[in-house]
Amino acid sequence: MPTYDLLIKNGHVIDTVNNIDGLMDVGVAGRSVAAVEANIPESSGRRVIDAAGMYVTPGLVDMHAHATGFSGSMFPEEMCFPYGVTTMVDCGGSGWRTFDDFNANVIKKSAVRVFALLNIVGQGMEGDVEQNVEDMDTELTAAKIRQRSDIIVGVKVAHFQGRGWESIDRGVEAARLSGSFCLVDQNSKPTRPFDEMLKRLGPGDGVTHCFGYGKPIIGNDGKVKPHYLDARERGVIFDVGHGNNSFSFSMAKPSLEQGFPPDTISTDMHRSSLHTSRAQMTEVMSKFLAMGMPITEVVARSTWEPAKAINHTELGTLTPGAPADIAILEFQERPCGLSDSGPTGYRIMKADGRLINQVTIKDGSVKFDYDGLSKDDWVDTPKTDLNLP
Repeated sequence: MPTYDLLIKNGHVIDTVNNIDGLMDVGVAGRSVAAVEANIPESSGRRVIDAAGMYVTPGLVDMHAHATGFSGSMFPEEMCFPYGVTTMVDCGGSGWRTFDDFNANVIKKSAVRVFALLNIVGQGMEGDVEQNVEDMDTELTAAKIRQRSDIIVGVKVAHFQGRGWESIDRGVEAARLSGSFCLVDQNSKPTRPFDEMLKRLGPGDGVTHCFGYGKPIIGNDGKVKPHYLDARERGVIFDVGHGNNSFSFSMAKPSLEQGFPPDTISTDMHRSSLHTSRAQMTEVMSKFLAMGMPITEVVARSTWEPAKAINHTELGTLTPGAPADIAILEFQERPCGLSDSGPTGYRIMKADGRLINQVTIKDGSVKFDYDGLSKDDWVDTPKTDLNLP
């Protein structure tokens, strides 16, 4: 009698939590990981996937994507499952006024595990509403987070064009009142310099688009600016949030070379970034591989580190008993060009290959299978009566 509903054989398993980085097999029973061991007999699995030559990782966790709030948002399935993502965080598309509609119309209807960062603006991200200081209510934002702490993981502050600190200060305050964290997307202004902004953030708070050309982390001397180093020392996290206008190799590569990698790798996925800068999760991961980040670190920053940042440490791991969220990734070797984005235009870094996602498994169920590794061959199609009238 088979022990596992699904058995993944011969893959290179990477699981940061358990310090696994090598050839192992993964057994899935029901909705949970049941075993990660060497040489599990093939007869133990009702269904077997041969992952030879591929990486087997926890399901990817994209902590910055967009499933509501503006015309570029996408339904979670289309931007997640094809790229190995089993968990996404909608990054500020809804506010306390609009979250319930988002939950009813998107989150509850999606097979992807969807969390949310609540916009400090009650109306969310729709149009110019993010300039409405009157709608930046710390108490009501915090109350909605506390009410739905199962889904809402923190506060998002973004796109505020005013001279002052209202959006950031209120976002941080709402995070404190709700026991969560605040993720900030703001460019520097003469009245709001970036070094002062970072001082307003506390441990666990974060900055997204950390390698954007419009908020340069690298100074004219070619070095990471000291206030970034100080902020990291204080526990501020730095998220990629690639997007269509927010990631430059000219910022990211020297940062990595100087020992300043991102804490979390994310896409800022929306319709514009899907095809122009190709900000899919596996593609963004490939860019960090091309810049010299080891695969184990790339996987950690795409699984366990974002799971910790959003305080959902049941995810991002293949520990037995954890949800069976799994990605099977293949590194396809061939010369390619990987695109960045931003005010400098779309510029490429040449690479020897890229990661593609072969299989996405969510809660033990195969949700995406690029080459049909989990499927039976067509020659075994069962016979039936074809002489139908």
